[in-house]
Amino acid sequence: MKKVTKLAMFLLAGTLATGFTSCSSDDDEVINTTILTPEQQAELNKAASESSANANKTEMGKVVANYLEAVVKPTYLDLAQKSDELYKACQNLYQKRKAGTLTQNDIDAACEAFKGARRDWEQSESFLYGAASDNEIDPHIDSWPLDHDQLTRALNNADVIAGINGENPAKYVYDNNGNFDSVLGFHGLEFVLFRNGKNRTVADFNAEKETEQGLTSVSTVNEAAFAAAVAGDLRNMTYLLEYGWLGTSIPTSHVNQLADAMWVVNGTRHKGLSPKLIPYRDYSQFATTEKGMFASWHETLNNIFIGGCSGICEEVAEQKLGQAYRKATGTGTADDAANYIESPYSKRSFQDYQDNIYSIKNSLYGVRGTENISTPAQYSIMNFLKNNNYPNYNELNTALNEAIAALETAKKSGVAFIDNPGHAQVKTCIEKVTALNEALNAAGTWINQQTDK
Repeated sequence: MKKVTKLAMFLLAGTLATGFTSCSSDDDEVINTTILTPEQQAELNKAASESSANANKTEMGKVVANYLEAVVKPTYLDLAQKSDELYKACQNLYQKRKAGTLTQNDIDAACEAFKGARRDWEQSESFLYGAASDNEIDPHIDSWPLDHDQLTRALNNADVIAGINGENPAKYVYDNNGNFDSVLGFHGLEFVLFRNGKNRTVADFNAEKETEQGLTSVSTVNEAAFAAAVAGDLRNMTYLLEYGWLGTSIPTSHVNQLADAMWVVNGTRHKGLSPKLIPYRDYSQFATTEKGMFASWHETLNNIFIGGCSGICEEVAEQKLGQAYRKATGTGTADDAANYIESPYSKRSFQDYQDNIYSIKNSLYGVRGTENISTPAQYSIMNFLKNNNYPNYNELNTALNEAIAALETAKKSGVAFIDNPGHAQVKTCIEKVTALNEALNAAGTWINQQTDK
């Protein structure tokens, strides 16, 4: 998992057996697949209908339903789509590198695809509870720091090279990830695609060997093969995420890919679904019933605040920003690591952290795209707080916007986090994100004291 973490945000625990374009209306229709028997599909259809009806009975239920429909659902659908684009771009890069026809445009396309998928992943981190944590998808695709020695050993291992060039590279990565778990997912791909904050050059890729210190024994064509295989595994994991939350009401091509990669579904405790064998969307909307994740609506909303939003907020302040800052300023402990810096090769750390806060804002505002939206949706959590006279509404909203603004200033400063983790602007970011976390916890506590309505 993320290598050094003190989070208590994951309310559901589970294990993987390994250890592990916009969608058209046709793509979105519910279908019977080999993932589920017709009887199981009928049960999922019934659960979707009944859970929606249950949520729409109450004011709090409508807020939860809007959060799931307008934030969680489109975030995971877009993440899966963009992960497929990243997979295709990495496949193209590898094939062109192998054929000797690679161009800078091919590399740039893969870098842009990476950024698109990365943004959606970071903006999903305020709802890591559920499918991402229960099935350990988060640590599988988003662990850091990258271990150069581990990557060197893997890409000089004849069995690994045969596996990533074999009949099913993505399955090989999934089955054998214990040998290179620090270089999977986004950060392995980031290392291959970016260096020193820039897209990697075609000259770098066309050189026979790596030039990065400590990796000069690694063949660049094998590196490209590894990226293509890892991108396939990442795509499968994001398809599993959207399936976990939405069932088979996802693009047909994604359902078919999961059916072809059943080791991904079978590697989870509940066939990719919640403990009630229904999607997490319905598990959440069945609050107050025996099929619900929580016994009440106020507990469900409190979980969004504490298990979701506060969890990632605390991680940004204490871990993502905090560890390297404390080490750089001489205030760290033995548990801190100076290299615990997310996205160091692309130098997009501040962007990642800001997207985490936008994930929180999207969740509270009940709508995606809050980079450009300042008005909460009708059935949003913020409107619920305001309409029910939450006394610290303005403080929460201000803390949210000030955390985003501090990260925006850092992002535009020209001083990347990796280049100066002890900079005064990092301290400001930590303070503002910490203030937001305090405001989130206060709101969560207040809402948990309310009766269902």
